[in-house]
Amino acid sequence: MTKKILLVDPSSMRQPFLGDLLEATGEVTRFDVADKALAAVKRGLGVDVAVLHYRLSLTPLIQAIKSTRPEAKIVAYGSPRQDTPLGVDRYLNQPILSSELGEIVERMAAKRRSN
Repeated sequence: MTKKILLVDPSSMRQPFLGDLLEATGEVTRFDVADKALAAVKRGLGVDVAVLHYRLSLTPLIQAIKSTRPEAKIVAYGSPRQDTPLGVDRYLNQPILSSELGEIVERMAAKRRSN
C-alpha cells in the first residue's frame, strides 16, 4: 500500500526539493499554504505522514489531520525551538539532512501502518 504524504512548505526553493525526496517514500501531495492543505484534509485527503514547515497557522491543520486520521504522524521542521508544537510527533531543526528526513518519514509511516 502506497504511503500518503502531505507536504506543506511555502518556500518555492525548498518545497520541490523536499517533495522530490519524499516521493521515494510514498505519494506526495504538496501545498504552499496551510489553508489549502486544511481544505483538502477536510474534503477527505488521506494522510499517513504530514511533513510541515512549522508556522502558527499550522495548528488548525494539525488538529484536522489528527481528528480525521488519529493514526497519522506529523513531522514539523523550521528554526530551532524550545518547545514541540502541539500534535507534532517529531520536530526537526533546519537545516534538514535529506537522509534524516527520508529515514524519519519512512519510520513514521511504518509505525502508522502497525497501529
